Amino acid sequence: MFVKLAERITQQLENDNVINSEKRELYKYGFQQGFILALNFLTSIAIGIIFGMFFECILLLAAYMPLRSYAGGHHSDSSEKCYIVSSLIMVIWMCLLKFEILPISCCVIMLLISACICFTFAPVESSNKPLDEREQNVYRQKSLIILAVEICLWIFMSLILRKYEAIIPIVLITEAIMLILGKAKNRHDDKIIKNR
Repeated sequence: MFVKLAERITQQLENDNVINSEKRELYKYGFQQGFILALNFLTSIAIGIIFGMFFECILLLAAYMPLRSYAGGHHSDSSEKCYIVSSLIMVIWMCLLKFEILPISCCVIMLLISACICFTFAPVESSNKPLDEREQNVYRQKSLIILAVEICLWIFMSLILRKYEAIIPIVLITEAIMLILGKAKNRHDDKIIKNR
């Protein structure tokens, strides 16, 4: 669906001489990713509204998206899988917050474990987004800054805004899982390439 729409828009821009044919694949990819991101964002907001937790949904996205952008991790093989996984993650997040499943002790443990994993592995590149050495250094530095800011925010929330104290641990444990899955997938893909 996204691929066809991105192709149609790119073709129209090329026909109108807005872009040249050499950069058509770059534009097509950009449009496709933009559509996926927009749909994921709108669906996440809709899920937050359905659960009656619009503000919490915004906080979760605001904490997760920057860290995910720089730390990386596992990416689905198709835009459809990406959409389904993103929607399921948001539903799980909403359930954890709505039903107050996580006590403070669990939040602390999640925060410590996930922070260690993020510190150790970030960034994890994907086949869709390989990083050169300079990008690795820049992405690592930015992901560690974001991690530090989010830990400070969690301390503030746990002291002042107790209602939202589970948000940062939920975000960090999700990203930690994505990093582990991404590392495992990269190793698996490397083995396949070596065995060819």
